[in-house]
Amino acid sequence: MQLHLLEMTAIGPYAGTERIDFSRLGRAGLFLLEGPTGSGKSTIIDAITFALYGRLAQASADAERIHSHHADPRAVPVVTLVFETQSGLYRVQRTPRFERPKSRGTGTTVQQPSVKLWRLGSVDDLEHGELLSTSIGDCDDEITRAVGLTRDQFVQTVILPQGEFATFLRARSEDKGKLLEKVFGTAFFRRVQDSLIEAGRAAQARRQTAADEIAMAVHAFAVSANLDDERRERLSVLGRSVVPSAASGGSAAGATAPGRPTLPDELAEVLDELRTRERHAGKASREAIETHRQMADMVGDARLRMQRRERLRQLQQQEHDLGQQAVAFQSLRDEVAAAQQARPVAGAVRTLAASEASLRKAEATVTTALARLDPALRDRGAPALREAATAAREVVGSLSAATALETTLPQRQQEVSRLEREVQALTRSQAETVDELGALPAVVAEHEATLTESRRRAALLDDRTADGERAAARLTASVALAEARRRADTLASAATDALAAVATGERELTALRTARLEGIAGELGLALVDGAPCPVCGSCEHPVPARPTDGAVTAEVVEQQEQAVVRLRAAGDRAATALVEARSEVAGLTVGAGGLDVDAARAEAQAAAAALAVSVQAAADVETGAARLTALRGRSDELTAVAADLGSRLARTQQALVDLRSRVDDETALVEQARDGHPSVADRRRRLGESARLLDAAVDAIAARDTAATAVADDTAVRDADLVQFGFTDLGAWLAAHRSSEWISEATARIADFETACTRVRAGLSGPELADVQLDALFDDIEQMAALEKAAKKEMETATHEHGSLRDQVARTRRRLTAVIEAVDRNAEVLAETADAVRVGQLVAGGGENQLRLDLANYVLIRRFTEVLTAANTELARFSGGRYSLEHTDARKGNLKSGLGVRVHDMHTNQVREVGTLSGGETFYVSLSLALALAEVVRAESGGVDLGTLFVDEGFGSLDPDVLDDVMHTLEGLREGGRTVGIVSHVSELKARVADRVEVLVRPDRTSTLRVTA
Repeated sequence: MQLHLLEMTAIGPYAGTERIDFSRLGRAGLFLLEGPTGSGKSTIIDAITFALYGRLAQASADAERIHSHHADPRAVPVVTLVFETQSGLYRVQRTPRFERPKSRGTGTTVQQPSVKLWRLGSVDDLEHGELLSTSIGDCDDEITRAVGLTRDQFVQTVILPQGEFATFLRARSEDKGKLLEKVFGTAFFRRVQDSLIEAGRAAQARRQTAADEIAMAVHAFAVSANLDDERRERLSVLGRSVVPSAASGGSAAGATAPGRPTLPDELAEVLDELRTRERHAGKASREAIETHRQMADMVGDARLRMQRRERLRQLQQQEHDLGQQAVAFQSLRDEVAAAQQARPVAGAVRTLAASEASLRKAEATVTTALARLDPALRDRGAPALREAATAAREVVGSLSAATALETTLPQRQQEVSRLEREVQALTRSQAETVDELGALPAVVAEHEATLTESRRRAALLDDRTADGERAAARLTASVALAEARRRADTLASAATDALAAVATGERELTALRTARLEGIAGELGLALVDGAPCPVCGSCEHPVPARPTDGAVTAEVVEQQEQAVVRLRAAGDRAATALVEARSEVAGLTVGAGGLDVDAARAEAQAAAAALAVSVQAAADVETGAARLTALRGRSDELTAVAADLGSRLARTQQALVDLRSRVDDETALVEQARDGHPSVADRRRRLGESARLLDAAVDAIAARDTAATAVADDTAVRDADLVQFGFTDLGAWLAAHRSSEWISEATARIADFETACTRVRAGLSGPELADVQLDALFDDIEQMAALEKAAKKEMETATHEHGSLRDQVARTRRRLTAVIEAVDRNAEVLAETADAVRVGQLVAGGGENQLRLDLANYVLIRRFTEVLTAANTELARFSGGRYSLEHTDARKGNLKSGLGVRVHDMHTNQVREVGTLSGGETFYVSLSLALALAEVVRAESGGVDLGTLFVDEGFGSLDPDVLDDVMHTLEGLREGGRTVGIVSHVSELKARVADRVEVLVRPDRTSTLRVTA
C-alpha cells in the first residue's frame, strides 16, 4: 500500500486545513516527521488510521477526541486520504461524531460520523472518480479488502514500534512474554487456554458432584434402613469403590474382587431384611386387630343393655309428669273454645272503635281550623264562611296588574339614575374636550422645539461612533501593552540566564578538551596491542605503554559536554528569538495605545461610549418625535368633531330623562293605592289568599266532622246486633271471653305438644325392646371388660403403627436403593462425557500427557517468536555485514520450559554474546531488525500485502553522532526495496541529515500547522 495525499481540517491541534503530499515526499524515499513533544506528530498517524478504519492508532482511544477544540465550532472535522493498493487507487473522506451549534436558537446538536469512498483513475486527477459507497459498513469492508490488513495489523506493520523492541532485547522472559502477547495479539490463545482449563475444572467439578451424589445416596440409604455404624462404614467403602480416583485418569478406583459382595448386593441384602421384618409385623398387626374387635363387641352389647334400662326409667318419669298436667290443659281447652266463640264479633268492635277515633280526630281538626280564623267569623256557620272565602279570592284577582307594575317599577327607577349619571358624564366630557382644544397649540410648539434638538444631536452619530472605536482600540492596546512589557521583562531575564549558561558550558568544554589532550598518551597506550603498529610511531613493540591516570578525561566525556553545549546554544537562540519577538510586540502596542496608560485609555473609552449613547438615543428620538408631532397636528380637527358629537348626545339624553321621570311618578302613585296600607301589593295579595285558604279549610273540616258522627251511629247498631247473635249479653261478657289471635295460636300449639308427648310416651313403653326379660341381668364386670378392651386397642395401635413404620421404611429404602443405582449410572455417564475435557485441560495447562510441560499460550509465543527471529536475521545479516545473528534460548523456570531468551551470535569471533553487551548503534539496528521482522510476519499472515509506506517511531534521541551515522545508513537501506520511510522524531540533529521533512509548527495560540519540505 502506498500513501499519496493526506488532507485534514479541524483535527487535533490543527484548527485549519493541513495537507501532506506523500507522493512528493516519497521520491527521495526517506522523510522526517518532526516537531516538539505534544505538537501533533502522532495526530498525523491517527488521522491516517482514522481515514482508513474509523478508529485511532491506539485501540483504547475514542475517535471522537480527534475533533479539534481549537477550531471554529461551526467547522466540520474531516480527514481525506488518497492511497493506492494492488486493487487500485482510492480516495476516502471521513468525519467523526461531533457536536455543532444548532442552526436556530442556542445549544448544540450531535452530528453522526460519515464516510465516502471513491475509486480514482489517476494520481493526477484526485478530485474525480467513481463513488463506491457512503455506508460506513460497506466502506470499512471495501478498505479492509483493498488494503489487505485489519486495523491492528496496519498499526503493527505500517507504524513500527521500534522503541518497544529495544526494551524487549534486555527484558526478562516474563516481560518478553507480555510484550509479545501484545504485539502478536496472542491473547486469544491465552483466552482459549484459560477457557479450556476452566472447562477441565468444570469437568472435574462435575465428577466430584457425581461422586458426592453417590456418597449422599448411600448415606441416605443407610439412614433410611437405620443401619449401625459398622454396616454404614461398610456401605461407604463399597460406594467409594465405584468413584474414580485422581490418579486413575477417569476410571473407577478398582473393580471388586471376585467372590466379595458388591454395593448392589449389599444394598439388596439390607432391603430383604427389612421386608422380612415388615411381613412379621404385618401378621402381628392383623392378630391384634381381631382380638380388639372381639373385645369391642362384648363391651358394646353390655353398654346397649344399660342404655335401654335408662330409657325405660326416663319414659316412666315422663308418664307421671304428663298425668299431673292433664287438669291444667283441660282448663286451657275450655278457654280456647270461649275465645273461638268471641272471634266473629271482633270485626264489628274494631270497626266501631275506628269510627269513634275518626270522629274525635275530625272534631279536633274543626277546633284548629276555627281558631285560625278572624274571631268575628268563628261562630258563623259553614255557608257564611264559604261566602267570605269567595270574596277574598275576587280581591286577589283584581290586584294582579298592580303586582306586576310593582315588580318592574325598580328597574325604571334604576334607569332614571343611569340617565342622570350619563348626563353628568357627557357634561364633563364636553368641558374637557373644549379645554384640550384650547391648550393644543402650545403643546405643538413644545414638540417642534424638542424635535429640532434631537436632530442636532443625531447628526453627530458617525463622529461619536468613530471616536468610540478609536478609544476602544487604544484601551485594548494599552491593556495588551502592559502584559507584553511584563512578558518581555521575563524573557529578557531568561535570555540573560541562557547566555550565561552557554558561556559556562563553553568554559567547561574548553577545560575538558585541554585535560583530554594532556592525557592523550594514556588513552593511546590503552589501545595498543602487542604485534599491532602504534598509530603514532608505527612500532609494533610497546615496551612501556602509557596508561591513563586516575580521573582522566575520555572522548566520551568531551563528546557529552559538546552535546550539552549544542543544546545550551539552541536554548539561548530560542530565548533570544522570543525576546526579539516580545520587544517587537511591545513597540507595536505602544503605537496602538497612543501614549495612554490603561487608566487614561479606560477613561477615554468610557467618555466616548457615553457620548455615543447620547447620539444613538437622539437618533431614536427623531423618529418617535416626528411621528408624535404629526399626530398632535391632526388632533385639532378630531377634538372639534368630538365636541359637536358630545353636545348632540347630551341633549338627547336630557330629554329621555324628563320623559322617564314622569312615567315613574304616575306608576308609583298607582302602586301606593293598591297596597292599601300593606308593605307591598304582593304582600296584600298573599295575605288575602291565605285568608281564603283558611276559610276553605274550616268549611271542609266541619263537613268531615258531620260525616264521622253519622258513621259512629251506624257502627254502634251493627256491633250490638253481633253481640246478641253470638250469645253475649253485653260488651263486658264479650271482653271476658275475647283473646288475641296470637294467644289462641300459642295455646292451641301447647295443647297439641302435650297430646303428642302423651302419645310418644305410651308408644315407647309398649315397644318390644323394653319388654326384654333380661333387662335387669346386666354384667357386673362392665368396667373390667372396658379396661381389657382398652388394653387390646392399645396393643392393636402399637402393632399397626410398627407395621406401618416398617412398610414406609421398606418403601423409602427401596427408593433410596433406586437413587443409589441412578447416581452410579450418572457417575459413569459423567466420566465418559468429561474424559476429553479433563485430558485437554491438563494438556493446555502443561500437565497430564504434556511431555514438554509447556502451556498453550507460552507454546504459541515461542513458535511466533522463532518466526520473528528467523525473519530478523535476514535483515540483521544485511545491516551488520553478516556479522551478527539472533538465537533463541530455552531458559527454564521451575519445571516449565517457558524461556524467551535472546542471544547474539558474533560470526567474527564465533562467540555467543548477551544482548546487554551490544553498543548503542548495534542495539538500534538489532532492535530495528526485530521491528521489521514483526512487520514482515504480520504482513505474511495477511496474504503478503506490499507495504509501500512505513513510519519508524522514535529511537534516535540518545544516539551519538557516529552511531547516528550508522543508523541513517541503515534507514537508507530500507528504501532500496521501493519503500517510503517516514522517521517520526523530534531530534533536531536529524534535520541536517534528512532533507525532505514534514515540520509541525506551534503557533502562539497553541494551535499547530504543517510545513512540508520535499
